[in-house]
Amino acid sequence: MATAEQRRAFREALQQALDDARMSARGLARALGMSPASVSKWVREKTTPAPDTVARAEKLLAVESGTLSRPLGYVVIDEPGDSRASSVTKAAKSDPRLGPREQAVLLAVGIEGSTGLLVESVR
Repeated sequence: MATAEQRRAFREALQQALDDARMSARGLARALGMSPASVSKWVREKTTPAPDTVARAEKLLAVESGTLSRPLGYVVIDEPGDSRASSVTKAAKSDPRLGPREQAVLLAVGIEGSTGLLVESVR
């Protein structure tokens, strides 16, 4: 579950991305196939989207991978075109923000080969 600080940071990043894309929250909801009320809750810092929804929103808003996910504590496992993170093992071991516990969790999950995959940080 996201903290109040994470929800605030996400809202700010989302609002900036919406402004830059000249898209409304309602337009994003429509593009994601969600109710406008769901996206409104993100903007009002009441709830946060699931990692896969964040990844889709980043693509729809044409922002860099991680722009919306990192404020929520989601870790980008494998970014398209990023040879530095071509596997879960490589990504977990190369991310300096992950401690031994976080690395162990990611390695235990063992998800390989997905692009743009996000997982919630265990911190």
